[in-house]
Amino acid sequence: MNELRICGSCLSQTECPIVSSEETVTIKGRPVSYTAVFYRCSVCGEEFELPEQIDANLDAAREAWKRKYTSPSREELIALRDHYGASQKAFGRILGFGELTINSYEQGAIPDSTNRLLLNLAKDSAIFHAMYEINKDMIGATQRKRIEESQGYQ
Repeated sequence: MNELRICGSCLSQTECPIVSSEETVTIKGRPVSYTAVFYRCSVCGEEFELPEQIDANLDAAREAWKRKYTSPSREELIALRDHYGASQKAFGRILGFGELTINSYEQGAIPDSTNRLLLNLAKDSAIFHAMYEINKDMIGATQRKRIEESQGYQ
């Protein structure tokens, strides 16, 4: 979509397409890649951002950082689930996820901010116990027994 903008470099008022590119920045000493959105002047080719794009790009970089560095790894997620003796389906139901969500995370998908929070909270046995008590009727008797007998649950 092209919008009429004034370029800060050549001062032309022209249609400027919105473009995006993969950018890499360092946050808290760690590199992270995200998709930045900005305008490109159709006269001089200069790229520029409006204040709302700067804010959105910063938010995108922060979210990419959180996804990369605060999400449990596949191995950590499998170990956590095993710690509680839960199948993927049961673990997902206890946390309030859809049936295939844990499977997708264990295959490499990255949790959104809400699911990332729930996964990190589930590391605390007391919190997992509370989630289990709320949602245990969502899983079968065999899974309930396995979880209740697990080292992580006790």
